Amino acid sequence: MNLSAKAFVVGLVSTVTFALGAAPAVADAPLEDFSSPAASVQPATAVSQQLDTTAEALAGTSIDSVLEIEEVSKVPHNYDVKAAIALAKSEVGTSRPTGWSAPGECIMSAQRWLLAGGAAWTGSGDPVNNYKGATRMTLADADAGDIIQYEYTSSPTSWVTGVHTVLITAVNDDGTFDIVQSNSPGGSGLVTEETNWTPAPPAGFTAAVWRF
Repeated sequence: MNLSAKAFVVGLVSTVTFALGAAPAVADAPLEDFSSPAASVQPATAVSQQLDTTAEALAGTSIDSVLEIEEVSKVPHNYDVKAAIALAKSEVGTSRPTGWSAPGECIMSAQRWLLAGGAAWTGSGDPVNNYKGATRMTLADADAGDIIQYEYTSSPTSWVTGVHTVLITAVNDDGTFDIVQSNSPGGSGLVTEETNWTPAPPAGFTAAVWRF
């Protein structure tokens, strides 16, 4: 009886060992059932989408900014642009003294031209306060009669090398400008005209557009 039991145990172990050894090394991947909602993959954190396009939902700073830009683009010139441009062009090729508040400086020349057209250019002091009462435009909305002022981005009110002022006399179909400027090259006090001009402020400078 003991031998029979022992033989039975040995036979059972052998059968199990054979079955395990005969199993394939790589089994087929199990099929997954995605028909159940519980089986679908869920994100680790909830992701919310804002699809509310009502006026109340859209009434934020970004929309206000868009409206403000649209309103600014419609601001008219409050002076005789043709008269200012006419004086500026009549001075091309002439030169004047340069120095603090001297007539040959670029910003002083631009002010002289606009004042001839009746512009209320009353600001002074620095490249920002000079434009008191003017409207700051986007470059895309710039038009003849506007001023482009290169300002030092990290300190816009500073007079540093690179600050420059030009008067736009025409906007071309390709998006370039015709301009008149003074004191170019610097220190010359010379009034020059350029066509098909594109703002190219030095590194660290911004091309600001102002409209009187």
